[in-house]
Amino acid sequence: MSDLLPEALADYLIKRDNQRAQRVQEFLTKLTPRERGLVHDAAVMGFFQGLQRDRDDSMPKDAQTVALVIDACFAYEDLYPHVNADLAPHPATSTYTVETPRHEDWGRWSPVMDDTDWARERWQTAIEHSPGRRFRMVRADTVYTVTAEHNPNEET
Repeated sequence: MSDLLPEALADYLIKRDNQRAQRVQEFLTKLTPRERGLVHDAAVMGFFQGLQRDRDDSMPKDAQTVALVIDACFAYEDLYPHVNADLAPHPATSTYTVETPRHEDWGRWSPVMDDTDWARERWQTAIEHSPGRRFRMVRADTVYTVTAEHNPNEET
């Protein structure tokens, strides 16, 4: 037992710390490698920028903070490779589908759609047809990232 805290409280605090750490890990594993890299680069640089800030200064707005962090990441290309990586040649795309539970698991109820309004209409139609059934609209985002390229016409 701790001299400062009752044992039950110390156990509770340790349990909550472990739960928070597990939640963070679960969040990070859901991200793509690029997203994890971006979160890492921005978080480290944001923490570093926070340490450099004069405590007498007022806190900048969120947009200013983001701009400061990204600008600082650009200044140290080798330390923050994900922020400095070439962006994908194709823009990210999103598709939508409506899902409903089937045998304990969510399953697709509608076709895959690339239009948000159409997907929302399908979702609302599903609810109107089966108001006692659970439905959800799911967005899938695809990001194209070039990881290697060969160009035989390029001079060396």
